[in-house]
Amino acid sequence: MYQELQSKVTEEKPSYSREEIQWLLEHLGDPSPEIRDDLVFTSLARGIQEELFTREQFHFIAETISSDEGIEKEIDKIGLSTLERSFRALVYANLLSADANQQSIFYQRLKADIRYILLDQGLHYLEKEKDTTGFSSQYGWVHAFAHGADLLTEVVCHPDFPNDKVHKVFNTLGQIFKRISIRFTDDEDWRLARVLYEPILQGKIEQEQVASWIKTLDFLIEEREDFYKFSNLRSCLLEVYIQLDQRNVLQDELKKAIQSFQY
Repeated sequence: MYQELQSKVTEEKPSYSREEIQWLLEHLGDPSPEIRDDLVFTSLARGIQEELFTREQFHFIAETISSDEGIEKEIDKIGLSTLERSFRALVYANLLSADANQQSIFYQRLKADIRYILLDQGLHYLEKEKDTTGFSSQYGWVHAFAHGADLLTEVVCHPDFPNDKVHKVFNTLGQIFKRISIRFTDDEDWRLARVLYEPILQGKIEQEQVASWIKTLDFLIEEREDFYKFSNLRSCLLEVYIQLDQRNVLQDELKKAIQSFQY
């Protein structure tokens, strides 16, 4: 099965059987980065984004990956369990992106109960994830916080995500930066910035809302870990600043709020 699937990675328009998709899903958290990254996730993401899967296969992937507790499976365990959660989160993100894309054959094709699970788990996943491993010498990229950030971005940008829940996104982000006491070193802070600037660019969040949230943040620096927490958030906000400023859409209120964010 591995060799057959590997050969399809380089095909222009491969098709997949249900058995092949089942194999891919079963190896989503494979300890080998060659299998997990280069074959499994590449195949699943490409199949969704390039519409290589049928609608029935899209449903099968969504139902399978959200079952058995979804991305909350073994949430208190790290290592191999994190790989499964982290890469499930990436597939969640791809499913939601396709479901929200009016140009996709998968537009609004998620069943309502599955869509609810993906949106709800995606909103709260990073509140519960404990494994901050970026790159592992044993497993390659683990990157749960980066992948969780990608998922949270798709959650907020999804048309079915209600505006009255935006405050929960700010709560989630605030909790992450208050809780994680190591300095992010593998772009997790920049990926978390997407949770803010992508919804702004898509009109889902107003810049004034982000500015108001920033003004409520308070970081008391007493220990070394406190500075790491502050530094993670500072880096995240600077990325928001850069991304909006280079598009000439950064408004004064948010600009001043970021510039004034100090410890």
